Amino acid sequence: MADSKWNFDSSFVEWLEGVYKDLHRHPELGMNVPWTTKYVRDRAAEMGMQPVPNGLDVGAVFVIKGALPGPTLALRADCDALPLEEAAPVAWKSEIPGCMHACGHDLNTTVMLGVLRRAVEQNLAEKMKGTLKFVFQPGEETLEGAKAMIEAGALENPNVDVILVSHGDADLHVGEVGVFREFSHANSDEFRVTLNGKGGHGARPHQTQDVIVAGSRIVEALQTIVSREIDARDAAVISVCEFHAGTAMNIIPSVAKLTGTVRTLKKDVQSLVMERMKETVDAVAALHGVEAKFEYLVGCPSCPIDDAAENRIRAAAGKVLGAENVKELKTRMGGEDFAFYAQLRPAGTMRLGITPQGEARRPSTHSPLFRPSLEALQVGVAVFDRLVKDYLVDSK
Repeated sequence: MADSKWNFDSSFVEWLEGVYKDLHRHPELGMNVPWTTKYVRDRAAEMGMQPVPNGLDVGAVFVIKGALPGPTLALRADCDALPLEEAAPVAWKSEIPGCMHACGHDLNTTVMLGVLRRAVEQNLAEKMKGTLKFVFQPGEETLEGAKAMIEAGALENPNVDVILVSHGDADLHVGEVGVFREFSHANSDEFRVTLNGKGGHGARPHQTQDVIVAGSRIVEALQTIVSREIDARDAAVISVCEFHAGTAMNIIPSVAKLTGTVRTLKKDVQSLVMERMKETVDAVAALHGVEAKFEYLVGCPSCPIDDAAENRIRAAAGKVLGAENVKELKTRMGGEDFAFYAQLRPAGTMRLGITPQGEARRPSTHSPLFRPSLEALQVGVAVFDRLVKDYLVDSK
């Protein structure tokens, strides 16, 4: 480790872990996060910070204006949870039935509240050349939150020059962080196929137009788009994840429904996949004499990584953790609504190790057993505290 390993006094660590446990016990879903919003605003108020009015009842934006002019750095934390029943062996389990922080947004929020407290307690405003903005956002899992915050002016007044984010990662150990190049996450789209044919008796298929056979052929045909029509150097995934048809073992149904997800990185690949999927579905359906309705729903865009922004994370993490603990990661084909910010401003992403050193990989996000190490909270605060000082205090 570098000699500047995180060093916080016991009272700060106790506060940090207490915030995390409070948030973890009270998960909320989507845009409906009143308890979390009040909690974040109350903790900030204890530091003398008040949210910027933005017309939203949920989430919060806090601004620390430096004594000297300079750029505006924004740090974003997501606040919502998932509809899962918690099974993790922790004393601070969710108190809300069927809801838990299984993606670690409570971790993300706690880290950024910790960075906010450090900035206030160290009087960074008197030393800063620029502005530090904190964006606490609801609705990441539903892909509503970033758009709502942007529409409410989170990137304006003052205009954000760089926006950064941290997220827990079970593939990394505590004391390690991950960084990206070019993209951190993919376009995350949805498709739906409805097939209408002619049902009948399972013993007389010649009298039907079999939507199950047609649907099965469509599933197979869609897989050739990526393997045979997309440049192997470009990333793309087509997955049929639902196939619903039939009511009995001897009835050929008249309707079948298929749904799934498409992941791409580049817009031209996304457009090609969309076009070829529709052509494939229509052609295979016609071959089997059934009618097809194809719907393609564009969802969360891919998340581009700005080299300069990501290099700031690399540099700060290297100082705090040692360069050997800053891991270069491959693009994740999952979706992340931080992408809506990254489409508009230079952006960087840090993955924060949450598996204890010497322990096998802990259950990943979206698992009812998700359980990050509490020490990860200190690591996240230490790296972003260093980054804020590098960018807004010590920079020339």
